Amino acid sequence: MASFELDLMLGRGEVISKLEMSWHELCEHGDEPFDLYFSPIRDVQPCLTLKVAVVQTRGKPLLHSLRESEIDHRTYTGHRRFAKYVTTHKNVAELTRALKQFQIVLDQCPVVHLSRAAALTNLAWARLQGYIRKDLQDINSTISLFREALALCPESDYLLYVYHLTEALTRLSPTAHSIGETVQLYHELLSLCPEGTYLRSIAIGKNCVGYVIRQYNNLPIDVSDKAIHLRRTVLKLCQLGHQCRLDALTKLAEALEECFVQCGSINNIDESIRLRRGAVSLCPRGHPDHGTY
Repeated sequence: MASFELDLMLGRGEVISKLEMSWHELCEHGDEPFDLYFSPIRDVQPCLTLKVAVVQTRGKPLLHSLRESEIDHRTYTGHRRFAKYVTTHKNVAELTRALKQFQIVLDQCPVVHLSRAAALTNLAWARLQGYIRKDLQDINSTISLFREALALCPESDYLLYVYHLTEALTRLSPTAHSIGETVQLYHELLSLCPEGTYLRSIAIGKNCVGYVIRQYNNLPIDVSDKAIHLRRTVLKLCQLGHQCRLDALTKLAEALEECFVQCGSINNIDESIRLRRGAVSLCPRGHPDHGTY
């Protein structure tokens, strides 16, 4: 059995490869799962695990695959249409056809259906790519689809679904609320995602977590407990050597100084001083900002 989610770890809906196998070749594997390997993509080799099942129908053996069902046939058709949209550039008709197929599949997967999270993601991802290419206008309903998918996803795929939601949230017009939520999601993602994995290499990029860090550093100083917590989270995302770490240290220090002015807590000013010293250590003599810090 093969999952019908084409666009997960490696792709953006593009066709990875095509292959043909006879029924005889498939049946030679018996009831055991087997892997099919494809050419490497961005230094990662994609593979697909398949399992063949033979069922008895009216006394005659019949090779039964998920693709023969309406759900899987429509999902396959949707991915094929979506791949054409991505590769042919601005062929909006193909996007429309893909969305129609994915919506039909979603309508056939009620909340209790094991494949509903995958169906939601297929539809949401296609909608997101249409929004990015300015062929669709609504991003909020797409985000809602990703949220529902995250709530229903299997535990083994949780981090991937978190990443999908962050991809959509970063397309919103930035607000303190949306940026703050994305900061927390990226912190959760990177805390649980092992070093060296493909998903982590995407998430730490300048257009993902780097973008969110810059957006939060640009927000006005807020001394609420939630805002201070998020400033600390942003600093955790800025590991040593990160180009935004200096700014993150400074903004958290400024917020804590304002807290001290308003509340008079000595702990706030002590922490602010430690942060300022950390900022100075990043600006040794000869650094253009050494005098400022």
